This record gives sequence, C-alpha cells and structure tokens, in this order.
Amino acid sequence: MKSSFAGNFDEESAIEAAVELYGVDATTAVAHCALDAYVDRRRGGPDHEFWFRIFAHLKGIPLSDSEH
Repeated sequence: MKSSFAGNFDEESAIEAAVELYGVDATTAVAHCALDAYVDRRRGGPDHEFWFRIFAHLKGIPLSDSEH
C-alpha cells in the first residue's frame, strides 16, 4: 500500500473494513500495512502511525496519546 490512508479514512472505519474483509486475519493484514509503511520509509509519518494505531486497537494494546 504505497498511498497514505491516514488522511482518507478514520480509524473506526478502517477497523470495521479490515474485520469485514479479513475476519480473523484482520490483525495480520493490518500489520502488513504498517510494515509496508515502515519498510517504505514512511515510519515517522501519518501512514505508519495510522496503521500502527489500528493494529494496536485490534490487538488490544492501549496507546497513550501523550508524548514522552
């Protein structure tokens, strides 16, 4: 996925779409999107952050919005 989804979809819609499309494999599919963004050197940008937040949500990993 070379284009940035961060500006085109909200997280809840992306979560629903991933679950609808991939079912029990949604977390793996989203992880691949985050990995693609990382490998494509988009790791500090909105695309990687977007997919990582979706992955964390699907895995039940709480994320803090504060900068430490």
